[in-house]
Amino acid sequence: MRGRMNSRTTATQSGQAAVESAIVLPLFVFLILGTLQIGLMHQARLLTKYAAYKAVRAGSLHNANVKTMEAAALAVLLPILGTRASGAGGIEYVRPVGSASEFETKFNELKSNEMPGVNLKYAEVTVCGPTQEEISGSSGELDFDDPKNTTPSGWKENHKTKLRIQVTLNYRLVIPFADWVIYQAARGREIPMQLRMGKIKAQEQAKTSGRRFGGAATGEGPYESAAGQGVYIMPIRATYTMRMQSNFYLGTNALPGSNACVFPFSY
Repeated sequence: MRGRMNSRTTATQSGQAAVESAIVLPLFVFLILGTLQIGLMHQARLLTKYAAYKAVRAGSLHNANVKTMEAAALAVLLPILGTRASGAGGIEYVRPVGSASEFETKFNELKSNEMPGVNLKYAEVTVCGPTQEEISGSSGELDFDDPKNTTPSGWKENHKTKLRIQVTLNYRLVIPFADWVIYQAARGREIPMQLRMGKIKAQEQAKTSGRRFGGAATGEGPYESAAGQGVYIMPIRATYTMRMQSNFYLGTNALPGSNACVFPFSY
């Protein structure tokens, strides 16, 4: 009789331990993987801030040319960008950049600034200003060293020769399981509002819609489209301002009609 009772007690304790493990293990795994992913995202944010500085510096020297600024940002972000292994079933991995030859090889691979299989750029530069409203009355070429612009009489005039940009790093989450949880917490629409990390404004959704890249206007942004393929991407943004050291060519470098940058504090 005592042996039967001990056997039942052992079975009960074993079942209890299995239930407790089933509850605790996913949380413990996410704690480890989530910590690794958040650490990598923090590194990406620091590099994005530096990329914004390098991009606006390149733009101030090269007439606010967007492609030149995106190339400068891409060069800074190169160590954290993933590349796809050769072959049809090649996985995407992050190859380190430890020498000039490795930098040149990887930059040549990614210089198109297009993420494979996703309708997004690795690094995207948006001109926040000056806007057409701020430089109204100017045409053709705007001299950065014109005394009328360098010694303005008002606040708006002071912004005529200041280039303001925003760099968006479309950072791919690379840690399994943590990528899905973090993406859903930040951008998911099927979870309670209390668990989200911010609202998706209509302005941002329109900014990242298919129309921006010449695709069909499906109403679904490229981030959601990539998530449907199991690729989870988080936009990391940084802004920087610098006074121009070259002239704006208003005919070739069209300035925005209004500030199209996305700022989290406006949520």
